[in-house]
Amino acid sequence: MHIGLIPDGNRRYMVKQHIKNLLSSYDMGIKKFYDFLDWCAELGVDEVTIYALSLENITNRGKKEIETLFKAFNKHALDGLSDKTLKEKKIKVRICGDMDFLLSHGPDKKLSKKMVENLTKLQDSTKDNKNFTVNLAIAYGGRQEIIQAAKKLVKEKKEITEENIRKNLWVKSDPDLIIRTSEERISNFLMWQSAYSEIYFIPKLWQEFTKDDLQQVLSDYGGRERRYGR
Repeated sequence: MHIGLIPDGNRRYMVKQHIKNLLSSYDMGIKKFYDFLDWCAELGVDEVTIYALSLENITNRGKKEIETLFKAFNKHALDGLSDKTLKEKKIKVRICGDMDFLLSHGPDKKLSKKMVENLTKLQDSTKDNKNFTVNLAIAYGGRQEIIQAAKKLVKEKKEITEENIRKNLWVKSDPDLIIRTSEERISNFLMWQSAYSEIYFIPKLWQEFTKDDLQQVLSDYGGRERRYGR
């Protein structure tokens, strides 16, 4: 089973809990994602795509916040390189997004380069793991993903078909379901892949999401009949 995840509410959680350090709030959000992965593995999920950072985030949010996010991602990428858990649990990490855009639009070019390098190292070091796949959607946009796939086909003079587009997407497989916390919209996430996904909007902020919430979603999903247009 493949779950798409939009973990929204970091800044609101920071205000709600009177957390003064933005990095601390985002760090808590990332640690919650590690818990989420453990719960998924226990409950039979073998692939997760997390909407970690959109192209719109990079363009529209303040320089300080984006730098904070980049520092958090870079820190956890470095931690992942020395984390034996990834190897022991055979977790594959894939970086899905426009790295060229990230490098050219990041507020701190040195930090952007370092982050991309460490994320790429993390991807390379886990590429042979087969038990569980984590797709990190960073510098990601669903519309932009489809456009770049189509441009690549035109450049290679290949026919634009569903199969060929799918092969050139950043995220290769379709999620069975998508979970979003605290808001009720998709926000340019997996536009192609989510055509037949079940969507679950959870009113809680991301850091408030629990294993019971995930179990409830999976229980509901198990009782749904997926028609695929039939």
